[in-house]
Amino acid sequence: MKRNHSVSEERVEKLFSKELISSMHNQEELLNKMVTEIKQLTLASHVELYLYDDWKDDFELVKIASNDEKLFRRYLISDGILKKEENKRYHSEFNIYNGQETFRHQYDYPAFLVALNDNDSKVGYMLISFEAAFDDNDNFYCFLEKIASEINALLNGLDDYSQTMEQASKYELMYRVTQKFHSTMNTNDVLTEIVDAIKYIYPDFSCNLFLSRDYQSDKKLPVKELIYNEEFADKLSVKAFSTGEIKIEVDKNKSRLFAPLHGKQGTYGVLQITAYDISKFPESDVEFIRLLANTAGNALENAQLYQQSNQLIADLQLINEISHKLNSNLRLNETTLFMKQQLKESFHAEEIGFVLLNEEVRKYQILQESTAFFDSADAKIFIDEMVEILKEEQDAIFIGDFTAKYPNRSFGLKAVMVMPMIQSDQLKGAIIILHPKPYFFSFENFKLIKSIVHHSTLAFVNSMLREQLENLVITDYLTKLYSRKYLDEKCKQHLETDTKGIFLLLDIDDFKQVNDTYGHDVGDELIIQVANIIMDEIKNVGFSARWGGEELAVYLPECNLKKGMEVASTLVKVIEISSHPKITVSIGIACWDQNNPENMNNIFDRADRSLYEAKRLGKNGVAKI
Repeated sequence: MKRNHSVSEERVEKLFSKELISSMHNQEELLNKMVTEIKQLTLASHVELYLYDDWKDDFELVKIASNDEKLFRRYLISDGILKKEENKRYHSEFNIYNGQETFRHQYDYPAFLVALNDNDSKVGYMLISFEAAFDDNDNFYCFLEKIASEINALLNGLDDYSQTMEQASKYELMYRVTQKFHSTMNTNDVLTEIVDAIKYIYPDFSCNLFLSRDYQSDKKLPVKELIYNEEFADKLSVKAFSTGEIKIEVDKNKSRLFAPLHGKQGTYGVLQITAYDISKFPESDVEFIRLLANTAGNALENAQLYQQSNQLIADLQLINEISHKLNSNLRLNETTLFMKQQLKESFHAEEIGFVLLNEEVRKYQILQESTAFFDSADAKIFIDEMVEILKEEQDAIFIGDFTAKYPNRSFGLKAVMVMPMIQSDQLKGAIIILHPKPYFFSFENFKLIKSIVHHSTLAFVNSMLREQLENLVITDYLTKLYSRKYLDEKCKQHLETDTKGIFLLLDIDDFKQVNDTYGHDVGDELIIQVANIIMDEIKNVGFSARWGGEELAVYLPECNLKKGMEVASTLVKVIEISSHPKITVSIGIACWDQNNPENMNNIFDRADRSLYEAKRLGKNGVAKI
């Protein structure tokens, strides 16, 4: 049996009564009411409403009213019928007896697809189907057109209202976010606020922050390093950062948007938003994300500038404190220990070495205050190379990963900073700072330490000059042994504090004959040779001085006669073997202990008489009287 649908204007007006329109503030209620009223008005068995989804770039089923759970939407969507129908200008219709054989085989009743238009663009479709055949005359199609027109008007109003409310919600959030941005100068707070804002507006999306510098951010935040070298140049995150423009990529199952975080002075990173199961980002949302990213970029810039200002003040205070301390007439070892402590505390350096250069002999000296590594064989090879680079370039060396740069010269310490100490355009030495972790020191650390060393170099040089001057006063110019006056003072001090001691007086045999044969220059050279042998043999057990002319003296504190005789005999043998031209020496020995206290003059006198005894006995030997 066929049904005749002749619908009056009053029935259409009933569909869109004031009661229905007044419910526009509730979209869910409105759409429910709409499809229910249409189903009742048209006597349809089945009504479905499809609306265009900007995110998925497709038509999505939003409401249904049906007597039967056997729905058409699987055909409409899987066969792409809605996509095909989109090209038709006004409303489209199809039914099972008019070209849609698929439905004929499945369901034996008519169906109509009505287009909902807005200025020639489809905003949606309404699907109406019936359980029995009827006369689909002109009145019925006019009725469908009237319904479509009224639905369009209602949806337009609803869409305008929804967009207004959405925009209001977004910009209210933007206002709150901006307030929070301006209330903090902490980069971690800014980054947290960016992520929270994205999660609030787009709860189903994920986001990452690619930052161009190392921020100490909360580990829970999705922060990643922005790597913008040649290897990663084609990545959209890098392109967004370098061009300052939003970039979008669409994959099969997800879309990504990359928004640069702009400030007034530069770009500080990229905000990445990943949306799943969508085809595109609507323009309104792209513009909102752009505004959020720019606001966040300015906030990051302000926080960074504020923190840089605080860091600069702290750096200047540190430089001032170190300079003030170093300029307080410290001795060289005190200066070195203080610098070592400051570098460890402020920069957590693992190994610190202090190298002084002696241009006269073209050698360097590693100060004993340096850490343990600088006593190793690896350290010597490393320092040799670094010193040569410093001499050539006269500038600081900063190596993030020494092993990567020099793969064949690994010594277990990867982060390297070598700071030259330059005074009056002359390289005086260097401070070497090391750590086993690669890239442990930041470039900011490098610049600050470079400034500290620059300001402290004068203090180091002054300490070195002061000690050099002191050494000149207490040291013999030719032999570099102590002077006679200093020896007297040192021996007197030991007489007051020690329990025993040995004094040796050494004389080169037949020295006049040596001078007459080889000349005074060779004679001076032989005295230097003897002095060096003495320093090598007694460096851990005593001290020595030039007594006068070819005579040299040795004092061995807390040493008994037996040990003193061994040391003296060793000196006699080594000098005879090692000297060139070959010479011999005679040694006189004097001892004392607390049971037989003596003054230094008596000890000197006995040693002198012992020396003459050694000469009398045939030279090249040791004697004691």
